[in-house]
Amino acid sequence: MPQLSTPSSAAELDRQVHRLYAVARSARTIAYILAHPQATGASVAHATARIPRALSAARRLLALPGVADHEETPYAISFLTAAKHQLNAPSTKLLRIAATARQAAARADDADDDLRVVVFQHIEERCRFLVEAAAVEPALGRRGWTAREHQASDALQEQAARWELTEDADDVPPTPPTVPAYLSQQAAERTATRARCAAGIRCTEPTCLAYGAVKVTYLVDSWLCADCIKAANTRLNAEGHAPDPVHPVPGGTPESGRYTVTLYNAIGKGARSVKCTTPQRAQFIAETVRPFNNTGYTIHATAPSPN
Repeated sequence: MPQLSTPSSAAELDRQVHRLYAVARSARTIAYILAHPQATGASVAHATARIPRALSAARRLLALPGVADHEETPYAISFLTAAKHQLNAPSTKLLRIAATARQAAARADDADDDLRVVVFQHIEERCRFLVEAAAVEPALGRRGWTAREHQASDALQEQAARWELTEDADDVPPTPPTVPAYLSQQAAERTATRARCAAGIRCTEPTCLAYGAVKVTYLVDSWLCADCIKAANTRLNAEGHAPDPVHPVPGGTPESGRYTVTLYNAIGKGARSVKCTTPQRAQFIAETVRPFNNTGYTIHATAPSPN
């Protein structure tokens, strides 16, 4: 087989170096996912699977004649080194724990296990806080973790292992994890809220707030108890409205109906909707989920569409 001419060899070398650059840039871009404190479990799994493959492809390219010695190769290697460092960083392990904790909290919520919900949500929150603190941004005065935050990371990983949220959880002695008093208090408050919401949706009249209210006509987005329906009609009649315009929605909400809780930022932009199958669950979500510092909510009921 004839050997490549010198121009052809140079062109082939340039092509392989270009491939190396493409792989390196891709690895660096994917590594940014692992520096984002709100990265989802799926995106973390994607990044931690793709980066090793990129590093393996880069090693094969670097083994080709002349690629490792090319004058532009060190730049590509710097991208690969940064991606490898991010892959193996403690903050990446915290993101894995955060994703696992979120899934575990959802399962505990389905089982009405309020203590585990509170503990797992706390672990996730702390993990994401430390991931954000790990960022190095000199322009913003951020220099990454201090020694204190490294210690906090180690303690958090140990706590996650005790709650079986890490891959090496099987190596941890099966001793019941201790729970700080403030988390136990939060769990007790959550349990009390669940008990209150068992009666159903809370009356939207500010002076009442009784549970077990029903959806009513005329007043948009209102849920009223029997006493507040009478009071509303008395007030509206005195204002000249038609007699008794407020009454429960005819037929009520069917058992197969659905509820949507809209959680909104009471002092700014932003909203989030959660769908529920029971009024008890809808009210519980309204009182326990707080995506904003000042969260307001409305509950909507919809009947299923006829077949």
